[in-house]
Amino acid sequence: MSTRTRVAWIVLCAATVLAAAGCRSRTTGGRASGELALAAAASEDLTLALADSLAPLGGFMSAAETTESLSACEDHVDATGWETVSSSIVEMELPPSFVSSGSTGKRVEWRTSGAWIRAAPGQAMSSHSGPSGAITSECDVYISGSPTHIDLVNTMYGKGVNATIQIQGQTPISIQAQAQTIGRQAQLLHAIRYARVSSAWGR
Repeated sequence: MSTRTRVAWIVLCAATVLAAAGCRSRTTGGRASGELALAAAASEDLTLALADSLAPLGGFMSAAETTESLSACEDHVDATGWETVSSSIVEMELPPSFVSSGSTGKRVEWRTSGAWIRAAPGQAMSSHSGPSGAITSECDVYISGSPTHIDLVNTMYGKGVNATIQIQGQTPISIQAQAQTIGRQAQLLHAIRYARVSSAWGR
């Protein structure tokens, strides 16, 4: 018997005890029918409440979460409704919850609850990009026509996406992003892969 089934059975029995004054094998007349109906309703409510309370702790898997790993070479994100953000470095589409947190020097940044993404002048790199971390996936792609290496990393802060756009004859662009969930990490990866180098860059 699975853990979910076992918990549901315990809750059902407990609800029946509360609603029908014990898991009795015999009751009489309409009273029995009413008690069983109340027990069934209470059982369903308690099971849902228990599942909701355990989900954040890993007791049950939320439908919005996934344990699958993300590949830097894949992109299955639906960006419908995203908004364009622009700067003197890059332009990209982000979910509407992201807002600009301003710029410092030549660095620009956008933030939302539990995630951020920033772009800044980078350094030419022969392999991995951005800060260190446990690399979970990597991919070589072209962003805005320029060769780019992307790393997905696990850090002490969460799930990151690091990329360096190697622009011929110009200073490279470094894009770093951080999220707390794989779903948000996938969104940031999509935003980076479809970013466009600003026409003002390098002028």
